[in-house]
Amino acid sequence: MALLFKQLRSHYEKAHIALAANPRYAAPLLDSGLLHEILDGNSSPFHLMYNDHPQKNDALSRLIERYDKCMFYTSDISGELVKRLNVNKLDNYCIHPPFPPASEEVHICEWMMRPWSFFNAAVSEKITLNPSHENLIIADNILNKYAIEGDFFIIHPGGGGKSKWVPPRILANKVRRHADETAQRPVVIEGPADSVACEEFQRLLGDSIPVIKGITPKVLSALLSKSSAYFGGDSGVSHLASLFAPRSTILYGPDSDIRVWRPIGSGTLCIPWETI
Repeated sequence: MALLFKQLRSHYEKAHIALAANPRYAAPLLDSGLLHEILDGNSSPFHLMYNDHPQKNDALSRLIERYDKCMFYTSDISGELVKRLNVNKLDNYCIHPPFPPASEEVHICEWMMRPWSFFNAAVSEKITLNPSHENLIIADNILNKYAIEGDFFIIHPGGGGKSKWVPPRILANKVRRHADETAQRPVVIEGPADSVACEEFQRLLGDSIPVIKGITPKVLSALLSKSSAYFGGDSGVSHLASLFAPRSTILYGPDSDIRVWRPIGSGTLCIPWETI
C-alpha cells in the first residue's frame, strides 16, 4: 500500500492518513512518515463492522465520521457493512474487494488504487522509504551486538508459507556466489516460523553466519536500510526489503504470481527460481 499512501500525500496537501491494520506490521509505514496514524484493525470498534444488528451513532460510526473519506478493502459478501453504513446515513466511504479476481492479471498496487479514479500512478513508479533515526540507532546496536562490521547483506530463507520458500540449495548457491563476488558478510533474519528453513539454509551454506531473531518489523526495516543487498522469497520481509534495502533480489516459485504480487520498491529484481 506504500504507493497508494504516497499518491494520497501528493494529492492532498494537508492529508492526515490513518490505516486500520495490525499495528505491528503497519509500523514501518508509520515510522517512515507515509502514515500519520495507525488504528488497531483487530480491536474495537472494528469488531462492529459485521455486526448483525447495527445501531445508530455507535463507536464505529463515530470513528468513520471523523474522516473526510474512508476506504474499506473488504469483500463484504453478506452486505452487513453496507447496511451498517446506511443505517447511520454515512456517505464518506467506498468498499472495494481486497484482492483482484484470478481472471485479472493486475498488480495488487494498481488494484488497490483503482477506486481512487484521480490517481494515474503506474506500478513502474519505484519507491524507497527511510526508517526513523530512532530505529537506525537500534539497528546499529544490534549490529554491534552480533559483531557485524563493514558491508553485509541480509537473507531471509523462510516466510510466506512453505510452498513459497526458496529451495535451500538454490538460495545457498545464490548467496555463496554473491559473498564471493562482493566480499560482503551474509546475515540471516529468522522470523517466528522460519526456524526449519533457516537451519536447512545454514547447513547447506556451510558457514557460521549471524542469525538475527526476535526483532520488530520497523527495526528490521532499519537493518535492511543499512545492508548492501537482500535475498529472499515471496514473503512480507521481502516486501519490506524492496522498500528499504538498496538492492533486493526476490526469488519466486510456481506458487507465487509475480504479475500480481511482485514488490515495487526501487532496486528490486524479481526472478523465478526455476531459471537459476
